[in-house]
Amino acid sequence: LKGMLNGIGINRVQLGGVPKTDSISLGHSDCRSLGIALGLFKAMQIVRSSDFTNQFRNFTAVDIETTDNDIASAEVVEIAAVRVRNGRVIDEFRSLVKPRVPISAGAWDVHGISEHDLGSASHFEEVWPRFREFCGRDVLVAHNGHNFDFPILRRMAGGPESADLCTYDTLILARELRSSSASLPNLARIYGIAPGRAHHALDDTRTLAEVFLRLGEDKVVRARKTSLDNLLDHLGVALALSEPETLCEEAMRLRDLARLYSLGRYSNCLEFYRGECEHCTEAAVRSPDELIELLGGADLMLRLRTDKTASERYPEAMARIRPLLRMQKGKPLREQIAGFLERVALSKWDGASSDAGRVSLLTLHSTKGLEFSRVYILGTDDAGFTRTPKKTKAEIEELRRLLYVGMTRTIDRLVLTCAEERNGTPTGGHTFLDEMGLSPVAAI
Repeated sequence: LKGMLNGIGINRVQLGGVPKTDSISLGHSDCRSLGIALGLFKAMQIVRSSDFTNQFRNFTAVDIETTDNDIASAEVVEIAAVRVRNGRVIDEFRSLVKPRVPISAGAWDVHGISEHDLGSASHFEEVWPRFREFCGRDVLVAHNGHNFDFPILRRMAGGPESADLCTYDTLILARELRSSSASLPNLARIYGIAPGRAHHALDDTRTLAEVFLRLGEDKVVRARKTSLDNLLDHLGVALALSEPETLCEEAMRLRDLARLYSLGRYSNCLEFYRGECEHCTEAAVRSPDELIELLGGADLMLRLRTDKTASERYPEAMARIRPLLRMQKGKPLREQIAGFLERVALSKWDGASSDAGRVSLLTLHSTKGLEFSRVYILGTDDAGFTRTPKKTKAEIEELRRLLYVGMTRTIDRLVLTCAEERNGTPTGGHTFLDEMGLSPVAAI
């Protein structure tokens, strides 16, 4: 207990005896439900996190709809923003924008805005000053903004004003806090927020404003729960020294977890305890060696403090990686690295979330609004896509829609593959690629 208190700067601690008049006394009776060790730790967390609040309650949420999903050439067709003050939406901005490039069929399928709808709309350079005046000096918040909204706005705005934007991407925070899909529709569903009409800029900004506020509250909750995690080693000692019958279920779970920190190579809690024992006259106090046994024993401590190879620390991951490494043997280092990264592992589970360092194998049906740095869509030739006799026209159109959905999941690089023949039978060409003006660039 003294070690935990020292960890938050309380250095004058008296163990036993008559308390001084200006002191605060703690005993087992103060924490009957949790036990003195866990009770004190939680009380310290409350004190340390008492001023943790969601400070990010003033901002402007923004969203755009575009002519296509290529950030190097796409133009804005709709732009919207909502101003939030003290956690409440107080004003809104929305404008259609007439682009100077055609709206792709795929983009129209997503947002439903046609060139006819934009006949009387203003061009971007006329809308931008009004948008910037509305946003003022606020932080601009967008979902996946760093990879889509903000690059397009900066490119189209140009000049010093575009560099002056102060931006925040909620997708990064959502991936930190949630283990499921971090798409805006899924977050709205989780938080019980009415999403409005998806891919309509104003509805999406309203949704984003509410989602961001809820994410902020979740971040505070996480900060409170993880507060003082640097003292888990001392908590492990205190729980190990507690009588088992005095520990609640939560304390039992924490005892098993925290003992690994207590015995670990980066903790000085055992040295602290040893020093306290040297000044203690209580005969019933456990010796340091007895404490180590209570924590799991000297063998466990030795294993935790011994350097381990990657294979020992991550056996499953290394078992997957070794065959990929062998595939690159004998190549120049640059090619080895590039080839390895192209093939590195599968998604860690069923596709509910993307992982920046992995390649995920998913059906187009299961992408569910996820986004990936690189997307490879296999088999876009006619045999498997447009001219299969068993497919009706409606089925082919559904395949086209799904293919576009898969293409829009891309952040950095999209690769579409096709085959000249499959199992000895010609595939009949690649009509879909032809319609987009694309030609295969390599034969494998």
